Amino acid sequence: MPIDYVEIVDPDSGIIAEFHNYVLIDAFPDKYVREDISILRKNIMVRNWTDGNEICRYHLYVACKDGQVVGGVSFYFFSFGSYAIGMGSYIAVCKEHRKGGIGRKLIDIRDQALLMDAYEFNCQIKGLVIQVSDPSMMKIDEIKSDSMDPWKREMFWRKRGYRKIAFNFIQPSIKPEFPPVEYLSLHIYPYSLELKDLKRIPRDELHDIIYCFIKCTGTIGPMETDPSYLRMKSELAEQNHFAVI
Repeated sequence: MPIDYVEIVDPDSGIIAEFHNYVLIDAFPDKYVREDISILRKNIMVRNWTDGNEICRYHLYVACKDGQVVGGVSFYFFSFGSYAIGMGSYIAVCKEHRKGGIGRKLIDIRDQALLMDAYEFNCQIKGLVIQVSDPSMMKIDEIKSDSMDPWKREMFWRKRGYRKIAFNFIQPSIKPEFPPVEYLSLHIYPYSLELKDLKRIPRDELHDIIYCFIKCTGTIGPMETDPSYLRMKSELAEQNHFAVI
């Protein structure tokens, strides 16, 4: 049977719960990392917003086979006006449907949607940044409970052109009762030539990337006083460039 790829734009769609229950829970077993159904619905409800010259757009695409959700990808387009950055949120495929090309198709859909957004808003999109579990920063129990070998996951993305940014990224708490997540690294994929052979990233550009992530995904309280954001701003102030490896 063919695979249908559908963008979800209705926050009340039952497909959102299917994506969470049948795909995300297995792929992202750490509840502190995984957005729940209510957060996913909220993302779609406020999927487009503008703040001054900033434009944000949220996308959620799912892959369906025989009426069952078997995979999906969610991501943000964030424009500063003259240029934009893509931010990956989640991408996952059910175990029994992996190695069938669904993941590759979802990656292509994400790339195409981001490039179309950039064309619509007449701006250059520099690259796509994703969060990847970093085995060098994970505890043993976190590695054991991961849905796949984190070293193999890092290699998966590296083979596809993604490069790790040497920076201690912190995902702010997604719920008041949850702690921040400190074992995720940022990996960047270049769309523009200026990022293609990047060996290090200037502090200002990395600040923009972190700002985009925090602004899109949100914080429990005001962004300006969020402890995780303040810790990252403090580290940014310590050097002018950060290695891309």
